[in-house]
Amino acid sequence: ILPLKNEDLELLPQIQPSDWPDLRNTIGFYLTTDYCFSFKVLLNDILVGTGTAILHEKTGWLATIVTHNEYRKKGIGKAITEHLVLFLQEHNCNHIYLIATALGEPVYKSAGFNTESRYDFYGNVDLKSFDISPNILKFNKTYLDNILKLDLEISGEDRFQHLESFMAESLVYAENKEILGVYFPGFGDGLIIASTDTAGIELMKRRFLDYDKASFPQENSVAQHFMRLHGYAPLMTHARMNFKKQMPWKPEGLFNRVGGNIG
Repeated sequence: ILPLKNEDLELLPQIQPSDWPDLRNTIGFYLTTDYCFSFKVLLNDILVGTGTAILHEKTGWLATIVTHNEYRKKGIGKAITEHLVLFLQEHNCNHIYLIATALGEPVYKSAGFNTESRYDFYGNVDLKSFDISPNILKFNKTYLDNILKLDLEISGEDRFQHLESFMAESLVYAENKEILGVYFPGFGDGLIIASTDTAGIELMKRRFLDYDKASFPQENSVAQHFMRLHGYAPLMTHARMNFKKQMPWKPEGLFNRVGGNIG
């Protein structure tokens, strides 16, 4: 298991899952940051797997773990997982997380991960006819500290390094100058966090102008009710898993996930 480099990007189509975004784009982005660490697995000079560790101060995520179709059930996925966990532990992570597909969940359980929550996924959503709330405002630099405080409260993590790149295009929901929610259109699948149900739902309505899919934790009953009310049911679920220790977070305040890499 070795660090993955820019020259390895063209090898990634060999292990590309058919239903995933282009790995070259995803891992190419990781390689441009100083908080993402990608690795490759070579067997007889053949690329048979990859995985990435994402570091948020004292928390870490395992992301984009992929094994070559012809080399599955040989322990490669588990070996990558254990390597990434050790890497994050060596960087003083107190909590380590990942999002697992149904195929990957048993592998991660065997490596010591526990399922603490599940994300529902909705697709083919056509909800573009809502009036947009006048409380939704474009980002202003004066909102920055309040946005970061809100994200820390909901996610339980210091994610400033990730959020910084998408802050300028964010939209906030505010009442009486208080920031109650924020939507990041370009961050993953369109992250929405909110401290009130109204803020979360109004930002969901705005987000559906940009997206035809949605995903959030099952604990967010308000978002679930909104989707059912408009005739949509989950197409699938993925597990949110922790490595032996759960961090405090507020899943009811997550109205749309970032993605399979950091929840």
